[in-house]
Amino acid sequence: MRFDISRFIPKGSVILWITTLGSYVLGLLRDRVLAHAFGASSQLDSYYAAFLVPDFIFNVLVASGIAAAAVPLFTQLYKKSHAHAYEYMNSLLSAAVGTMIAVAIILFVFAPQLSSLVAPGLGAHAHVLVAQMMRVLAVSSILFAASNAFGAMLVAQKKFLFYGVSPMLYNLGIVGGALVLAPRFGIMGVAYGTVFGAFLHMIVRCADAVRGGWKFKAAPTWWHTEEMKQTLRLMVPKMVGHPVDLVTFWLFTTLASLLSVGSITALNFARNFQSVPVSMIGIAMSTAVFPALAEARLKSAQDLRALLNRTAWVILLLSCVAALVMYSVRYQIIALLLGGGSFGGDAVARTALTLGMFCLSIPTESLSHLFARAFYSTQNTITPVIFSVIGLGIAGTSAYMLMGKIGIVALPLGFFLGSFVKTAGLWLLFLRKAAD
Repeated sequence: MRFDISRFIPKGSVILWITTLGSYVLGLLRDRVLAHAFGASSQLDSYYAAFLVPDFIFNVLVASGIAAAAVPLFTQLYKKSHAHAYEYMNSLLSAAVGTMIAVAIILFVFAPQLSSLVAPGLGAHAHVLVAQMMRVLAVSSILFAASNAFGAMLVAQKKFLFYGVSPMLYNLGIVGGALVLAPRFGIMGVAYGTVFGAFLHMIVRCADAVRGGWKFKAAPTWWHTEEMKQTLRLMVPKMVGHPVDLVTFWLFTTLASLLSVGSITALNFARNFQSVPVSMIGIAMSTAVFPALAEARLKSAQDLRALLNRTAWVILLLSCVAALVMYSVRYQIIALLLGGGSFGGDAVARTALTLGMFCLSIPTESLSHLFARAFYSTQNTITPVIFSVIGLGIAGTSAYMLMGKIGIVALPLGFFLGSFVKTAGLWLLFLRKAAD
């Protein structure tokens, strides 16, 4: 009997592993360039803080619906009529981009007031920087709105190469901004490079969509279509659940701003390293198996449960190994890749300490992406929301209670506790429902 590896490793995972690895290599280069140029400073703290509001609003209003609804709906429509599926995607694209243009205008006007909300512990000059960069980064949210629509279409068609390459180009844009523009414009040059990276992220996906047969046609009555109504119905619970991670790190950024200068930077650098195995294992495999989960659901509950369990055990094994390896070499990784320049020994030690605690959440976060998509495949977006909110409450409360005793380590510890409860709850409840 021939061994079929595709039963355990979803098709498309290898492409996403390779492109995700490339993206994170460039991401490490990005962090190294930023660390050497700015160190654990208030400037870099301001750059990371400026992301929070545009990313949060984008995830609430746009990414929530695209992540939960577009892939299953486009998959169903594409099997019946390619033309109808593309009409739906044009409607989704028009709605997403139009929404974020309106949001960008609002952010441009109210950026000074919002800067005080995201990092109240920063100084007056840093708040000015946060507001300036928030206005610039709002443009990147418009580009990401279009890119996510194209990405949903490519995933539904099981076309993963350009989908996976786009984050690499995004990181290249940030690196280019840090190397080319920052010497002249300071930290604002990094913000400009971020917008250019978002453009590259969008245009490569757009090119692949065009190559696959998509053509843009204006959809002036998009809000009347049944598919868009279904998308909006699925969006409502996801508008609460999808941005929970952003709310968590908004809260953590607020708490970190109350600690010593550079704590926001250390938190973000540690989170970036922790997200490498999560993205390469959890997100890559979950994204690749998502269309197959949607198809298995149309066959039988038994097929869906079997596919989910096989994928879950592989993710659990690989992510546990990755967590142990990263914990063992955390100091060496931080010192080698970030140490030097303006990023001194104290910054290295604080970042490595934070990363060590973040390693606990690598398996739980990796699995949570799979279990959420399992529920989405059944067009159930409410259950993941409930557990995400529960996880947020546990993460925020425990981090706040422990911060006065153990400092910055309380943040990743709280994140793990919330992630564990969310992931375990999703897995157990899905298995119980699938057995009914």
